[in-house]
Parts: sequence; C-alpha cells; structure tokens
Amino acid sequence: MTITFTTESIRLLTLFENITNVSVRDCFMTDDVIYYVVEEGKIGLAIGKNGSSIKNVERIVGKKVKVYEYSSDIETFVKNLIPQCKEVKIVNNEDSIKVEIKVNKINRGLVIGRGGEKIKTYKKILKRVHNISDIQVK
Repeated sequence: MTITFTTESIRLLTLFENITNVSVRDCFMTDDVIYYVVEEGKIGLAIGKNGSSIKNVERIVGKKVKVYEYSSDIETFVKNLIPQCKEVKIVNNEDSIKVEIKVNKINRGLVIGRGGEKIKTYKKILKRVHNISDIQVK
C-alpha cells in the first residue's frame, strides 16, 4: 500500500523531524492524537531525555503524540506497536495478510481499548506500514 500524506500530516512530519532529528516513516492523526512511526533504532532519540522531545512537540501542536519504532520484520513491528502481546502469528492468505496476537486476559481490554479505538488504530498503522489487512486478539 502506498502511503499518502495530507498537507497537514506533512507539516506535522516536518515539525517532528526538525525537533527530534529523527526521520519519520509514517505519520497520521486522529481527532486528539498524532501517531509517528520512526526509523528502526531511533525511538530513544525521538522520545528524548525524560520525554523532552515528545513533550515539546505536544506543546507546539496542542495534541497528544505517540511514537512507534519501525521494523521491516512484521512480528517485531507488531511487538513494538503492542508491547503487551506474548505471541505473534502471521497468517498469509493468497490475497491478504492477517496477524493474530495472544495477550494475557488482564491486558486484553488495554490492547483493544474502549469501544475498540486502540485496535482500530493498530489496524490502521499495520495497513499503512506493512499492508496487513486484519489483526485479531486472542
């Protein structure tokens, strides 16, 4: 899937790169949160000491910022995205790729989120970055 950026997301992407000096692979926003996917191994630099870079970006844009680390390996990327998952299984169909994750019962609600908001966001990120059609929590 080709990632398309709006003018607003390009502006936010450039702002983040200028503040953190970390290149961004993907950026999109919802009503109240901006999501960034940064290059592999650069997550610490993007967050900054005690979260200073993130706090600076949040202060400038007036929205909450979430940063995830990219990985070309789908399993590693899913674990970066959802740290609560214990096991990742990738199911390849002829027309789509699906990811099944296992989490503890205690963390299940945390991963899915109220009204399924978090899992929808994870699906969107996985679709944009690795062209994964669906994610299932078990």
